Amino acid sequence: MVLAALEWPILERIPIVGDLAISPHGIGIAAGFLLGAWLMIRRAQLRGLGVEVEDVSQAVQDVLFRVAIGVIVGARLFYVVNHLDVYARDPLQILMIWHGGLTLLGGIAGGVIAALPLVRTRGYRTALLMDSAAVGFTAGLAVGRLGDLAIGDHIGAPAAGFPLAWRCTGNWWVAATNSFGYVPPQSYPLQAAVAPTQGCFAEAVYQTALFDVLAGALLFAVLLMLERRPRFDGFFVTVFVYGYGLSRLATDFLREDRRYLALTGSQWAVLATLAALTAWLLLRRPWKRAERAWRPPFTQPPVQEPTDRGEPIDARP
Repeated sequence: MVLAALEWPILERIPIVGDLAISPHGIGIAAGFLLGAWLMIRRAQLRGLGVEVEDVSQAVQDVLFRVAIGVIVGARLFYVVNHLDVYARDPLQILMIWHGGLTLLGGIAGGVIAALPLVRTRGYRTALLMDSAAVGFTAGLAVGRLGDLAIGDHIGAPAAGFPLAWRCTGNWWVAATNSFGYVPPQSYPLQAAVAPTQGCFAEAVYQTALFDVLAGALLFAVLLMLERRPRFDGFFVTVFVYGYGLSRLATDFLREDRRYLALTGSQWAVLATLAALTAWLLLRRPWKRAERAWRPPFTQPPVQEPTDRGEPIDARP
């Protein structure tokens, strides 16, 4: 048997008091969101929002409050839709979010949809605001997925011999007693037809959450380098969507999950998003709208005044 190049034990829960416990998965999500929010606020303070705002930081926090709600609802809703047969038998389980069952792409979509009405009402430039969020998306993705690695989530098919394959060496959580304790990996083979997406098995598998960590870190570095030159509004979020979308499209082929016409629900969502973004780029041609483009280095938000058409422009000399 060829051992995996990577191996570590998982930790599904951290007991607090009695039956109360927290999951490293939740800690990763919270840490990723907070880091992403901080990076977004910093960039919004430099780029502005497309209209005159007295306090950019507070304005973005108002948006992020709605994003946080949308992320939770969207992540849960996308997961439920992808597992309708399970929840149809007991619809009350839909509300039991503490049992797990969240989807990253659903969370991103839910956050954007929840914040969009406020963004439009206040007249913020959507593409400009999304650009400020792009770097935060990548950093939040990389940090958030560390929680998935801790609990052994998003495992794929058997991958013995693959350099980045992962083998679980045990579980430091005894569910029966709600306490710490070492449980050796399950010895039975991972069956591709019925494999769960979380657990501890004796054989080496593809760890798709690790691929997301690497993709997020790489995109983060790329976006930081791209910020050094002038860019049109929407450029940075476009790079993020194409970069992560294509990465997720590829790695989901290695993941054990439900498939619809040979693709996972996440892959279909990625294809729809890429198609919509491509259509927006072809129709709007944002690179020809340079009046609000990112011109580093800004030390203050750009002063913006309305044109005769009612559109804000950069009035900086």
